Amino acid sequence: MKKIFLLLAASFLSHAFAEDPQGMPVMVELVSGTKQKAQFLGIANDTVSLGGYIKNEFTVLKFPKSQFKSILDSLGNNILAAPSAPTQADPAQEYEPVDPNAPGFVNEEAAAGDTAGDTPEGDTAGLDTGSERPAGTNPEPAAGDYIPDKLFVEFETDGVDSGKASLLTAVTFEIMRELDPRFGMRGFSATPQCNDRACVQDYWKTYGVKDIYFGKISRASHPDSANVEITRVLYEEELPTISKEQVTLSLDSLLQDAVKDGALVNLVKKAAGFPIPSKRKRSYIHVETDPESATISRPEKDAICKSPCTFAVTDTGKIEINAYWNVDKHLWGAQTFVRPLPGDTVKVSLKLKRVIPEIKIVSNPVGAEIFPGQEEITRNSESIGTTPKIISLTNPGMTHLRLRREGYRDTLVSFYVAPVSEINLDISMEHLTDFEEIKKQEEWVKQRRKSFIGQVLMGSSVAPVLAGALLFYLAQQNYDDADDIKAELKMPSAAKGENYNSKKQKNKDLVDTGDRYSIIGGSLIGAGIAVFGLGLFLTF
Repeated sequence: MKKIFLLLAASFLSHAFAEDPQGMPVMVELVSGTKQKAQFLGIANDTVSLGGYIKNEFTVLKFPKSQFKSILDSLGNNILAAPSAPTQADPAQEYEPVDPNAPGFVNEEAAAGDTAGDTPEGDTAGLDTGSERPAGTNPEPAAGDYIPDKLFVEFETDGVDSGKASLLTAVTFEIMRELDPRFGMRGFSATPQCNDRACVQDYWKTYGVKDIYFGKISRASHPDSANVEITRVLYEEELPTISKEQVTLSLDSLLQDAVKDGALVNLVKKAAGFPIPSKRKRSYIHVETDPESATISRPEKDAICKSPCTFAVTDTGKIEINAYWNVDKHLWGAQTFVRPLPGDTVKVSLKLKRVIPEIKIVSNPVGAEIFPGQEEITRNSESIGTTPKIISLTNPGMTHLRLRREGYRDTLVSFYVAPVSEINLDISMEHLTDFEEIKKQEEWVKQRRKSFIGQVLMGSSVAPVLAGALLFYLAQQNYDDADDIKAELKMPSAAKGENYNSKKQKNKDLVDTGDRYSIIGGSLIGAGIAVFGLGLFLTF
């Protein structure tokens, strides 16, 4: 048995180097699941004949038909299900041998002592070539024929050599199989009753194929070029989704152009919906300013470099370039737009001028409070006004504002402050519909009002405290004057009389007034402290 396996292996290894292949190239799949390429010679009496060269002599090997799951030709047709007469192989192609170690293979010819003199004609004498299909019929795939999940229909040609189309078909199908093993291929010969693509796709759809690909190669407007297109018909619903991808290749060096830079691979990937990594070519922008040393920026990147400088970009659309000086809250700036070509260098010269960017903020509805920054708004967040409002900023770069209005969802606005004189922001706010959000905002409004009252009380508490302090000062002055009079009255030279009594009364009045001032001042200070404490409580 080992000798038989070695003979089989040698046969199939040698046929790859044979100059004159005798059979039709096929893909053999055993019942065990093993797949190999081979030369098919024919089927007779439930015996499959496969051939190859051993020591430069063509040898025919025969195996039971029951050991094969399928034998597919170059168009994907199952020869076991619909056998046909053997054909001559294309000498330009090479194929790998069938695995000789697969279980169940029997070399009947070697066992019987057959020689290399057997011919394909003798082996296929009893081959059933099938009967002709009546015109207008709609043939079904043969029993046991493999129906793929994804089907590629061979390239059709329009003014292009069919040989090139055949080569392109083989290469394209191999790419598809590498991307997804579920791909299968059929030729238009599998549907002879059809005269157009619509008929072909409807035919395969009836057998469950919902992802069908049609290839076409035709002459381009330039006489030395060819358009290679792949059309995808995808049945996600009853009606198909049809998409087409196309690439233009050189007609004289079709395969070279197809593999160059992955042109054909990318075409197949695009058609089949596989992601394609993008390789964007860099462009360069050189910026000079008057005066120099200005900061160069873009909306998506601040402070790229200081002028004069050169930086790389991958965009090929409209690019905004800003240059600015920011010194002591004074801003000089300039702005321009460029469209670089891939791989090219764009030179830009800017003259800076004094600017004060004004941000005009309008909201719908009006009256929304404006809070700087992007942090969540709390009861103690300070607004900078309500819409509509104009604010001035002298720091170019990204800026964030939050808008809040009762009954509307908070809106975060992020924008780039460019060194220009005017920036307009028109903001539409969304009504609140979520119950929890409405309750949360109502609670915030209550807390906001309490905080406002607290801040008012804290501010108003300053007045009584100051008034009380003033009265304390006046009371102290009265006490000092009363002490001076009392000292005079205690002098020995002071004689009792009208002047003495007058000073004594004045001393008493000063003391009484000082006491009143002290009481009132203390009350005012106490009230002010109480009001301040209440305001502090309401605020925090």
